[in-house]
Amino acid sequence: MSARSEEKNAYYYSAMIVSYMFHPIFIPSYLFITFYYYGKFVFHPLKDLTQFYVVLLLIVTTAIIPLIMLFFYMILNKRKMSSSDIFMDNSRERFVPFLYTGIFYSALTYILFTELHFPLIIIYYLSIISISVLAVACISLFWKISAHAISMGAALIMFALTYTVLPDEDFFNVILVTFFISGLVLSSRLYLNAHKPSQVYIGYLLGIIIGACGLYELIPNILHISFPF
Repeated sequence: MSARSEEKNAYYYSAMIVSYMFHPIFIPSYLFITFYYYGKFVFHPLKDLTQFYVVLLLIVTTAIIPLIMLFFYMILNKRKMSSSDIFMDNSRERFVPFLYTGIFYSALTYILFTELHFPLIIIYYLSIISISVLAVACISLFWKISAHAISMGAALIMFALTYTVLPDEDFFNVILVTFFISGLVLSSRLYLNAHKPSQVYIGYLLGIIIGACGLYELIPNILHISFPF
């Protein structure tokens, strides 16, 4: 094997690792874990211990349960779980998993808002996530838009939203890191030939637009919330 081939393999495996680590299904978990450590006002007026349990609940409901749903979907279709299935490389086969996940996220958001009375900011963030997933499902009927790109674009704008409301140096660093990670993720998807450049760039822009719409509706409500600091 030539040095050039080894270099290509190194890039390939690096791109795969990045794609796995920042799979769209994990982005909500990363989002709320980051808020827990750097933007706790998102969970106000919940107490610290309650905030911790809320984050655990959000991780279970936005990551673990959807993964279990995908697993059973593969079983029902008598298919083995592969990287192609996890990344949903086939455009036509993406519709049902993304649709089910989007409906599940929407139902979860509704229950957390009406029954458990979660903080308004969390509800808005979950709404943005739900709309993003449903958008991927609908667009996948005719075009293979990048779900990785949409999730990273939405995450970036949600962090930016937080910073515009309560500017903080630590959270500004979070935005910079998210922007850097976005570059890694988008580059990885392109390197793996998982998408055309237009599918990646438009996906990222769509994620920002969906998040910005949530930002437009959210800021007036946030400004009426009194924080304990």
